[in-house]
Amino acid sequence: MNGKELLTRYAAGERDFSGVDLKGANLSGVSRRFDVGAYDEPYRQGITSDLSGINLTCADLNEANLTGVNLEGANLSNANLTCANLNQSNLTNVDLSGANLSEAFLECAELDGTNMRWANLFRAEIRVSDVFCPDLTGAKNVDTVNFTGGIIHLTLEDGTVIDTTDNDW
Repeated sequence: MNGKELLTRYAAGERDFSGVDLKGANLSGVSRRFDVGAYDEPYRQGITSDLSGINLTCADLNEANLTGVNLEGANLSNANLTCANLNQSNLTNVDLSGANLSEAFLECAELDGTNMRWANLFRAEIRVSDVFCPDLTGAKNVDTVNFTGGIIHLTLEDGTVIDTTDNDW
C-alpha cells in the first residue's frame, strides 16, 4: 500500500490499517480538513493532514514522512518508525508502546499523553519547546536519545523521574 491509497481509504472512513507496509510513504501535506487554528504555535504552522484515531499497529513506517500529521489518539503500537520523520506532528495520546523509533525525528512534536512504553528510542531526536511527560516505562536506549529544547520529565520503569535539564543523569 502507498500513502495515497491509505489517505483515500482513511477519507472513506476506514481506520484499521494494522500491519500495512508503508515504507517511505509520504503522509504529510495532504489535507486541511481539521481546525488547525485549535493548535498552539509552533504546531499549527506545520500540521497538514489528519489521521487522528488511525490504527497502524505493527505497520512498517520505516523512513515514512509524517511531518505535520495529526495522529491524535492513534495506535502505532509495535510499529516500525525507524528513521521516520514525525516533526511538527500531533502525537497527543498516541500509543507508541513497543514501537521502534530508532533514529526517528520528533522536532516540535506534540507529545502530551504519549505512551512510549517499551519503545526502542535508539538515537531518536526529540526536540520540544514545552514541558512533556511521556510514559517511557521499559523504553530501550533512552540514554542515546538527543533531548533538546524544553524541560522533559522522563519516568523510568522503576518509577524514577528524570529531568533532562539535569545533565548528571
